Amino acid sequence: MKRLLPLLLLALAACESAGRGEAVPGVSLLENFRMAESGAGAARWRLEADKGRMDEKNGLITFTSPRVRFYEAGKPTSEISSRAGSLKMHDKSAVLTDEVVVDSLTDGMRLVTTKLFYSAARGKIWTDEPLTIYKDNTVIKGRGFTANPDLSAIVIRRQETRVSGQ
Repeated sequence: MKRLLPLLLLALAACESAGRGEAVPGVSLLENFRMAESGAGAARWRLEADKGRMDEKNGLITFTSPRVRFYEAGKPTSEISSRAGSLKMHDKSAVLTDEVVVDSLTDGMRLVTTKLFYSAARGKIWTDEPLTIYKDNTVIKGRGFTANPDLSAIVIRRQETRVSGQ
């Protein structure tokens, strides 16, 4: 029994350190981090997240509670939030999941879905999942859409529109 005690203590210590979320080589743990993409001296988008994990070898950042703000001519045009997401650093494409909300700051439109994709190369957001759009007294439901991040130039597939009374 005395020989098993040191092994048991080592095993418990290993479990405890793994439970703390320590990174493995090539992986960085991030807290309250921010990153941005800019061009011609102006921000195109800024990402903030509570926690993240950067896998340098695979060029992937995963994060919790992300908030992304898009800009045009230095002014914010939309904000996107969700519970989780990931960003491929090489091509600056992202996936946001779980309670995704897109707020257009230019026209007051709000889109809600469960999964959202973004491509910096295309400059578009899209999903194939069910979605709901709110604007004033209008509610639009659909399954799948493509749009600019500020919800302009939006194309909704399988659309159903309701206008409620005031």
